[in-house]
Amino acid sequence: MKSSTQQSVYSDWSTLLERRARLASGLILFAYATCHFLSHATGVFGLAVLDAVGRRVILAPWQNTVGHTTIFASLFVHGALGLRALYRRRHLRIPVAEAAQLWIGLSIPLLLIPHAVDVRLGHAAFGLADTYYRILFYYWLSAPAIGLSRQFLLLFFVWCHGCTGLHFLMRYQTWYRRRREALLALAILVPFTAVLGLINAGWDAAMKSVLEPGFVDRNGPHAATHAGPMLEWIWQTFQLVYVGLIVLVLIARLAREAVSRHLRIRLTYPGNRIVSVMRGFSVLEASRWAGIPHASICGGRARCSTCRVRVSHPVAGLPLASEMERATLDAIRAPSNVRLACQLRPAGDLTVDPLLPADVKPFEITVAGEFGRETKLTALHVDLRDSTRLAANRLPFDALFVADRYVRRMTATIHAHKGRVTSIAGDGIMSIFGADTPDGGARSALEAAVAMCADLEALSNELRGDLDHPLGFGIGLHTDLVAAGTVFDIGRPSLLYLGHVGNVAARLEGLTKVFGCRVILSAAAMKEAGVDMPASLRQERVRLAGLDDPIDVFLLDEFAINAITWT
Repeated sequence: MKSSTQQSVYSDWSTLLERRARLASGLILFAYATCHFLSHATGVFGLAVLDAVGRRVILAPWQNTVGHTTIFASLFVHGALGLRALYRRRHLRIPVAEAAQLWIGLSIPLLLIPHAVDVRLGHAAFGLADTYYRILFYYWLSAPAIGLSRQFLLLFFVWCHGCTGLHFLMRYQTWYRRRREALLALAILVPFTAVLGLINAGWDAAMKSVLEPGFVDRNGPHAATHAGPMLEWIWQTFQLVYVGLIVLVLIARLAREAVSRHLRIRLTYPGNRIVSVMRGFSVLEASRWAGIPHASICGGRARCSTCRVRVSHPVAGLPLASEMERATLDAIRAPSNVRLACQLRPAGDLTVDPLLPADVKPFEITVAGEFGRETKLTALHVDLRDSTRLAANRLPFDALFVADRYVRRMTATIHAHKGRVTSIAGDGIMSIFGADTPDGGARSALEAAVAMCADLEALSNELRGDLDHPLGFGIGLHTDLVAAGTVFDIGRPSLLYLGHVGNVAARLEGLTKVFGCRVILSAAAMKEAGVDMPASLRQERVRLAGLDDPIDVFLLDEFAINAITWT
């Protein structure tokens, strides 16, 4: 009898192999479908171009033994895994998007079988012409009510199923979120042009059937008289076999439920709500079965952590986390009593507490792999001196004009040195360096601070006719480890970081008033910056609120700033 560890290892390998097979076969089929759509799009230039360029050029990589074998093997694997997914689900109370993905995927073979049998088997076994001339004649002229409508529905289902799968796969990637509008436009444009190409080529075929002698004899129904009834019987038989497989899967589900009906477990949710389900249910499936709202952005694939629950009783004796679940939990540094509800299938009674709101949206969260990343960042805080004095004896608009010029100049300098402005409060600007570079950003931040000093002097000269005194400011710099990630506010990425780095930088900026200098940077920032400072540079040890121990800082006045050696 296998131990629980051996079973866990076997389950990990089985699940990993299944996911890779589903992904590989799905990508192959989507690549083939994309080539097919691009081929159809050439029909906007006419039937001759569709057959010459679309079939013989764009589809050429697939028109050989290797290509055919790859396509049909991928179809078989992907279809079999779809039936397996249907069997494995304990119930079908799932979100609309997941249900649509499942049932559209299961419907595609019913629509695809007639086309595949007519084109591939018709050509291989009966010698029918494998050309768009014959295929378009059939769909556009011989059987438009059934064949053409079925073909358009097939195109729609295949493209929706493939795009939905890619969306589920990539929607947590930052690059995908930033380009999703362009990708959505492309996802609409490709099938739209494909349909236009088929329509235009169909009209071209209709005109040729009237105007071109011999066109009907070569491509019309007479060309396939000897094969038509046999091909129809074959694809109808394949359809019945496929429907029979679906029915067998549904019967197997019912049999499994009948056998395990007496093996029940009880899950206790917050508010002492108790759900009784058959053993083998995941916690997420139990929540959906009972109608308890439960977050699950990735659809139960262990790619996010939104379904995570805190297990309060009992923690010992739970099934071991799979490799994929463990990787996700490790990425968010989850404690030992936190598990993914989509992966946890308890064998006994359990008390669980979902940790995220059920209505969380994909772009309102940070997902595993992007959140909890410990990295080194440098915070730069700058604050304008005597802002109240600046507003004195001025109209509000005049004071706002000066402040606006100052903020624009400083933020432009920050961005020019690869920094990110995280907040602007009045005349105080907080920014972070190192989010897009691997070096912690201390050198870039110090370069920005030096440039800002020069910019402030230049701005004072530009506005000297409107100012009673030159502008002044203080800058604080600190480098430290933080937990950083990307969150999305209304679809736009924003940097989120947790740690003392920003507070320390702000407090160092405040100390520039006490010590009478332009810039104060911590010893940590000085070390990371890697620049040569004058030997006479003033150094202090200061104690800051929120830190247990004092820290060493360096004070930069105008002389020290000009004496920096950039090696």
